[in-house]
Amino acid sequence: MNDQKVSVFGLGIMGRALAQNLEADGVLGATWNRSPRPDVPGFTADIGSAVDRSRILLLVVSDGAATSAVFDQLQPYLTAEHVVVNCATVGPDENRALDRRARDAGARFCEALMGGSKLAAINRKLPFYLGGDVDVIDRLRPILEPLSPACIHVGDVGDASIAKLAMNLNLAMQVVALCESYAFATSNGLSDDQYFNVLRHNTGWNYLCEYKEPKLRARDFEAQFSVTNMLKDVRLSLASDHTAKGLKLLPFAESIYAAGETGGLGDEDMVALLKLVQP
Repeated sequence: MNDQKVSVFGLGIMGRALAQNLEADGVLGATWNRSPRPDVPGFTADIGSAVDRSRILLLVVSDGAATSAVFDQLQPYLTAEHVVVNCATVGPDENRALDRRARDAGARFCEALMGGSKLAAINRKLPFYLGGDVDVIDRLRPILEPLSPACIHVGDVGDASIAKLAMNLNLAMQVVALCESYAFATSNGLSDDQYFNVLRHNTGWNYLCEYKEPKLRARDFEAQFSVTNMLKDVRLSLASDHTAKGLKLLPFAESIYAAGETGGLGDEDMVALLKLVQP
């Protein structure tokens, strides 16, 4: 076991990008996935070996059920030297439950929620929202800071999940607005150049618009962050809602993402919601 090594569990879009950067940094201990990924650096099919090779264990899987299932498999190998780091967006109570399970096994736990998608992960522009004890967060900083422009310690376990869901709630509705604004303009005769030249000088212009402009222009719907993944986070937000009178706009956004998934857009990028109004 190496104190400076990191093992990555889950080798989808984000896990693969993190593993490749950790390998470049010389700190990758092992990688593991439920289905074989022998092309990823450090891959082993033996989850116990992946745990034993590192003290920092990053869980980068799709949802709460997958996170819990992977934790079940690695839990027998945990020691007091391990820190389990959940990077998957799950509900705050789910991360609090994982924290208790890690402590029961003698290990430590924290959240490191990722505030970006594929290109941000590849290009080391992925902010991390951290939840957990200060000493655990300080132990992780030398590993995470080279991957990120900002490692923000939000608070206790669960707090980072709330922050991440709040951010994705905002993004989910912005993507719908961007797609409908773009569809409205172009269906009424504006060219892409006309639309984006005006948008760049409007108060609604932001990094999301800049990030998605090339995809809308090219009708490129390869997933950076998929419709299905955002639908999952929207539903987590609705399930975690404690506002006095209930969120008003998000349920409508949920119905739009659900229509996208039902319509076969689930594996495509969020901007594929454009096809719901302008095929």
